[in-house]
Amino acid sequence: MKGQKVLSCGPDTLHLTYREARGRTPEELSQLLAEFCKLYEIPTATVKRDKGLSGFASSAVDKAAGLRLDWTRIGEEGQNAGYFCLQVGGRWFSQANGETAADFLQLLEAYKPLRATRLDIQQTVRTDSRLTPWWISQFESGKYRVLARKHYEPRGKKDPEGGYPQGATLYHGTRTSERFARQYDKHLQSGHGLPRRRDEIEIKGESCRNLYDQLHQELLNCEQTGQPRGEALYAFSKRSLRAYLPVRDISRWRKGHLPRNWAQMATEPLTWATLFDEDPLTIKPRETKVTSLIKSYRYATRNFGAAMAIKHAYLWKDHESDGMDGDVAFGTASNEVIADCYREANEDKAKEFACEFQSDEAL
Repeated sequence: MKGQKVLSCGPDTLHLTYREARGRTPEELSQLLAEFCKLYEIPTATVKRDKGLSGFASSAVDKAAGLRLDWTRIGEEGQNAGYFCLQVGGRWFSQANGETAADFLQLLEAYKPLRATRLDIQQTVRTDSRLTPWWISQFESGKYRVLARKHYEPRGKKDPEGGYPQGATLYHGTRTSERFARQYDKHLQSGHGLPRRRDEIEIKGESCRNLYDQLHQELLNCEQTGQPRGEALYAFSKRSLRAYLPVRDISRWRKGHLPRNWAQMATEPLTWATLFDEDPLTIKPRETKVTSLIKSYRYATRNFGAAMAIKHAYLWKDHESDGMDGDVAFGTASNEVIADCYREANEDKAKEFACEFQSDEAL
């Protein structure tokens, strides 16, 4: 589209968790990363070692390369003994072309990660007329909306004219969700260069694992199709962005009066659709899992919920009789019932249930 030109598109952040094993250690991976960066002339700096994030015992950080590795060796003091986590930042990907990035991604996959916990993909667009403040105005006026995102949030310091001279960011969804997106003006964020907008998706959890698997399948398919892997990575990134940031034009309806099936009726705004030649990626539906934790919780509430509820009611009334305010008495009784659960809980069962939590640090 006139006034917009895509400058780059590809992965921007990748978090991988590895489990230590024979021939798979944080020291060996660190050495592989250093050799790869040297071979492909990725700028590096002196690696700084320190305590790790999230309770890990140690870390190695190369800020110039955009790499961070955190680990706790088996037998060391620290969280997650026997695991190590690699973070590849946007700085690394910005210094590599498509083929180099594909080589690097396949190297990391060949080292057999336990799981991918976060994958960000970016698109950078050269434009003067479609910078982030323009996009904010479209959402605030009710003309645009993103499918499956209940919220959007503009952030930035406005001037008296309503502009954002220091830059603005438009968030789609919530940061803690599996599927999150943002738009901001890259030239203001970096402090140099021509006006350009950055569109990013941040994918975590099960959605991240699915997207990461799809990415590597695309790269493997290049062996049969003969397509250059750099081209395949670019096309996959474009398709992912279009799928996970599905902008729709709802200007045909009055603000606040959308029909029930608007998601099927609304189309992409032209200013967005013309940035893509590729169809959106098919997103695998998130599975509804009934875990052991959920099953046990349901069993406990059905069979013992009545006893716990009546016990709570007795405690509540006892505290009120002692002179406590009703709300305070209710909260105190609740805390006492929960404390009983903590004290009497089976430790082994608690550890088993804790392993079902999904987060960047959970193993």
